[in-house]
Amino acid sequence: MTLHELDVVPSDVASTALGYRVGPGEAPGALARTRLDHPGDGTALRLSILGASHAVTLVVDGHDAVTEEVSCRAIGSGGSPLPAAASYPGRWGTHHLSATTETFPAGRFAALVDELEALAEAGPGVLAGRFPGRHGALTVVAAAAEHTGWHWRTWHLYPHALAGARPGGGEVVATASRIEAARLSPLTGAAS
Repeated sequence: MTLHELDVVPSDVASTALGYRVGPGEAPGALARTRLDHPGDGTALRLSILGASHAVTLVVDGHDAVTEEVSCRAIGSGGSPLPAAASYPGRWGTHHLSATTETFPAGRFAALVDELEALAEAGPGVLAGRFPGRHGALTVVAAAAEHTGWHWRTWHLYPHALAGARPGGGEVVATASRIEAARLSPLTGAAS
């Protein structure tokens, strides 16, 4: 099962505060994580749930090559506000991201929560964290290998609360990313 009940108050509580950072190193403070190995090219992808946010790290030859972080602390770590689209090249390949933010009414929000929780429990390649306090406080990362590298989607759910703490819809930040991996030499790390 990849749906984790996280007993911590989320540190990211507003969709408008999310930032985006792509660069070397791992994002600190993972509350849950899993690793996926590519069946064909020897790379791996490490999925991490942060404080209601996510980080995805490409691992090449056992070393962290690049990390995508979407979180409220990303801006303070050298990132920028979450863009609608971005590309970031590196010696490991090219990273692409697209992002949307939508407000969902209560029924549609509850249906998405159910759909994402079912996706998280369905099998490998999905990491999800459910946060306490409000129904639907959920972060989900779903990844898969492809012949040119990796692709993944994420959902950051920020539920609204009506009087009496009943669910009242919420904000949904969804991202779609991929890494088109370069062919790396195992001894030098240089693109071949």
